[in-house]
Amino acid sequence: MKLLFSIAFYFSLFAAFASDITIYVSPKGNGNGAIQTPTTLEKAVDMLPGLKSNNPKGTITIILNEGEYELSKPITITNENGGTKDFKIIFKAAVEAHPVVSGGRNILLIGDKILSADISSLLKDKTIEINDIYVHAKRAIRARTPNDNFFQLGKTYEIKDSAKIGIGKSTQHYEIPSSLYDELSHLSPSELKKARCNIYHKWDNTIVKIDSLDRKNSAFYFTGSEWKSYNVISEKSIFYMENAIESLDAPNEWFLDGNVLKYIPSDSKINNLKITIPILEKLIIIKGDVDKDVSNVTFQGISFCYTNTSGMYEDDFQAAMSVDAAVMLDFANNINFEDCEISHIGQYAIWFRKSVQDCSISHSYLHDLGAGGVRIGETLKQSEINKNMRFSSGNKISNCIIHSGGFNYPTAVGVFIAHASNNRIEHNDIGDFRYSGVSVGWVWGYTYSPAVNNKIVYNHIHHIGWGVLSDMAGVYTLGISDGTEVSNNVVHDVYSYGYGGWGLYTDEGSSNIRMENNLVYKTKTGGFHQHYGKNNVINNNIIAFNNQFQAQFSRVEAHHSFDFQHNILISDKGVMLQGPWQKGDITIDNNCYWNMNNKKCIFTDSALTLKKWQKKSGKDVHSISQDPGFVNAKEYNFKFKDLSTVKKIGFEPFDIDKVGVFGDMQWKKKAELPQEILAAFSASVDKNMLH
Repeated sequence: MKLLFSIAFYFSLFAAFASDITIYVSPKGNGNGAIQTPTTLEKAVDMLPGLKSNNPKGTITIILNEGEYELSKPITITNENGGTKDFKIIFKAAVEAHPVVSGGRNILLIGDKILSADISSLLKDKTIEINDIYVHAKRAIRARTPNDNFFQLGKTYEIKDSAKIGIGKSTQHYEIPSSLYDELSHLSPSELKKARCNIYHKWDNTIVKIDSLDRKNSAFYFTGSEWKSYNVISEKSIFYMENAIESLDAPNEWFLDGNVLKYIPSDSKINNLKITIPILEKLIIIKGDVDKDVSNVTFQGISFCYTNTSGMYEDDFQAAMSVDAAVMLDFANNINFEDCEISHIGQYAIWFRKSVQDCSISHSYLHDLGAGGVRIGETLKQSEINKNMRFSSGNKISNCIIHSGGFNYPTAVGVFIAHASNNRIEHNDIGDFRYSGVSVGWVWGYTYSPAVNNKIVYNHIHHIGWGVLSDMAGVYTLGISDGTEVSNNVVHDVYSYGYGGWGLYTDEGSSNIRMENNLVYKTKTGGFHQHYGKNNVINNNIIAFNNQFQAQFSRVEAHHSFDFQHNILISDKGVMLQGPWQKGDITIDNNCYWNMNNKKCIFTDSALTLKKWQKKSGKDVHSISQDPGFVNAKEYNFKFKDLSTVKKIGFEPFDIDKVGVFGDMQWKKKAELPQEILAAFSASVDKNMLH
């Protein structure tokens, strides 16, 4: 009856005002939605179908008052209750309010030194598997060994016996340090089954359980999916063991022992503590259908926090492609998130997935992410792609801070564009991820790819890799990408574990991409690398102080690979160019090379000077080796004090002050990573990165 009354109330009260309706909500609302008698958020959403059917045009604004809105299920917007071309829905924070829409539950822990609580009431749904808890809105650490950093695997091998264990399966053998073996040997069989080994190998992350221990060889066995031939788990792989009761030994660690959650507080004197446990896996689901999109929905000034993720076993593949998001959109257009926050998330923050058109997220803060920040487009197999399909297109990610991800799925990406076109990723600050900052494309080689005309411009991309994964970059591309542009970005501090920590990386089949006016510095392997592709343009970039090479080229092909012109390359060690540059069909000329230390630039593995390189290759004939005239390159100040040198190569200065987020100083300050994260990043690189 209350719902019927509410609908009738609005029909009568606002009939004279062009069908524009405002509904007020609060966490404990029990009224009809008027300003003095707010209703709940769930009931306001329930009102929408009736209001929509009687008001085919106009705007419904749902005002969220201050407080935490603890959801029992995701907010779901469909064709029935969603917007249309003529009907708009706005979810908006009240003036000066900071509402939080939460998928978590608050629990009180009590005890002495080790705090605990029975959470069986949260585990009635057997599909729920707790993977994160939060203390004072900070992610706690699942009990692990070692408490920080990694072990390195010893001897590894697999046994394939399809008759016994099935096709595509193998029994795998992992040799581990004797100290860890001793710890595991103390576990009961049921406790041992809970433990999981989190392994980092090349660009991938695999989580395996323990079937049995091998005392003789200080190892364990696991039966699961066969290793990929191109990315086996080897002696070079690093790992840690987690979710074993024996590992619960350090402050801020937790362990779920049956139905009892145990936690070690940072202060041993604390005897009670409120924590948050994420339960829901989605906060918002916007889902139209093939024939009819959901349109015209806006979220303003709202924080979306605390989601769980289940099934964290075995492989999530490159870019954590198997992982979904807390906010999901399918068959939707003109859905906008403005001045929002998405944080404390178990997976990706938001995914513009199937046929999502002209949607956006702007001036929003995405952080503390189990996977990455934003996904756009599907990751279909090549055989599933139809040129007549309507792919996601025209979406914009603008002026957002996208920080600190990969805590559950380290292979995740800050912004991941798969089968999607005409999207703009602009003026964002993307930092603190274990894998790539931005990834574009999902087709390997020269077959048809829908990922065209994407613009990655004016972004600050930094502190990527942590020295724990390989074959990654600040900006990574795949496949034919007509019209795609990667320009006016600043990319720095990109450090891989083994090979492949690049700034800009045109990988398999990347073609028809323009990379221009980028500043790239402080990467492990190189500022630019082309694996293979065709007709790319690398123009007017500053590439500086990369550890091994400044630029790299890998595969010679029977077509034009790329143009490399009007670039400035500056170093203090190593070679300028690595790979078969002389043999490749490459236009390379009008570049400026400079070695800060001895002024002698070395080209390719043959240790050629510039003059010898020019003579031997017949390339770079108009390039020079001179000080480019930066204010203070050693301190990473790449503004010019003198343009006389770079004018010789036709270099056009670009304004790096325009890169990154814009707005007031408070917003810009928020985009600076905290000192503790920067220190942890440097420590991880120093300890783990292979040299």
